[in-house]
Amino acid sequence: MGSQFYNGRLSINKEKASPYWMVTFQGKDGKMKRRSTKVPVAGGLFEGVKITAKLAEKLAYQRGVQMACAEESEYERHNNVSVRDWCEKYISRNAGHVSHRTVNNARTAYRFLYDFLGRRADAPLRLLTKADIKDFIAQRREVVRAETVKKDLAAISQACKDAVDSEVIDRNPCQGVTIPADRAGEKRIKEAFTMDEIRYMIEKFPPLWSSAVRCSFETFGQRLGDILRLDWSQFDWQARVVRFVTGKTGRVLAQPMRQAFYDWAHARWVEAGSPSTGLLHGPLLALGDGASYQFGLLLRTHGIGLLHGSFGGRRRTMNSKSFHSIRATCATELHACGASQGMAMELVGHESANVHAVYIRPTSEQLRVVAENLPSL
Repeated sequence: MGSQFYNGRLSINKEKASPYWMVTFQGKDGKMKRRSTKVPVAGGLFEGVKITAKLAEKLAYQRGVQMACAEESEYERHNNVSVRDWCEKYISRNAGHVSHRTVNNARTAYRFLYDFLGRRADAPLRLLTKADIKDFIAQRREVVRAETVKKDLAAISQACKDAVDSEVIDRNPCQGVTIPADRAGEKRIKEAFTMDEIRYMIEKFPPLWSSAVRCSFETFGQRLGDILRLDWSQFDWQARVVRFVTGKTGRVLAQPMRQAFYDWAHARWVEAGSPSTGLLHGPLLALGDGASYQFGLLLRTHGIGLLHGSFGGRRRTMNSKSFHSIRATCATELHACGASQGMAMELVGHESANVHAVYIRPTSEQLRVVAENLPSL
């Protein structure tokens, strides 16, 4: 019948409204519990065996001890759930109720937290303190902007709030934690890639990233999220366009394919078996926010767009370019090639002339060529 010992207070009792023995015991949370043992007070048939009233009382006590021990064990298991286990179970439970991007963002934030905590990621969630979260935020701010850290903190806080609601922890350690604002120099407009850098990335980066860079440039700077969700069903081979519904604005675009891009994309499609649908960059999409981080690491590894400086009293290496810089490259090159503002905006996908103007970042050489076209004195 299991363990005959229970360290807390325990007794069996009769109840007028029930024909069964009741057990009353003090749980690990300090509260008194009352449960039915399902053992008949008067004896009789119990689990297929006829028992006397005296034996029924003994069995009721044994069953009561079993029930108390089982609840104590469940409490210990629940109360000692690790940081990692809780976060993973939380996102799995909610994956069907939020967007794919939200799930990926949360998983990315949790991975960064696990890395920060090390072995403590597998320690009980109840041991995670506000000081831990503050230190984590400070470390993340050393490598990414405040807006990115804000997303990380929100994802972790949601999991902790759920743990409070489930009575796993008493309070949310993320509550009241502030994120240091961006320092002077951090809110820097990303520079455009040069055409040599675009060609270099297509030639030297890993195949999936090479493809992503090429697809973005050839669709006139479409954003990372839209490129990673690019599907073969968006390619209209007869009309020679790539169709987009942009993730940020919902704008419908039909991007014309230049001959070289058409040839390259069509060859890949045929090589893949001419599918009617299928992601071109699925493994990168699965990285969530980690995709942007991975691209940044590639830029650093290849020495593209690195800046060295002092921010907030600390020496830091920052990157003046990101995947989004391809958008600035396209906007700039379109104007350098003589495209009107309206045509350039249509291809890039800008609805506001003011926004479009921010993306035009000509090189000194491009400015020199324009300057040389002025009439001579």
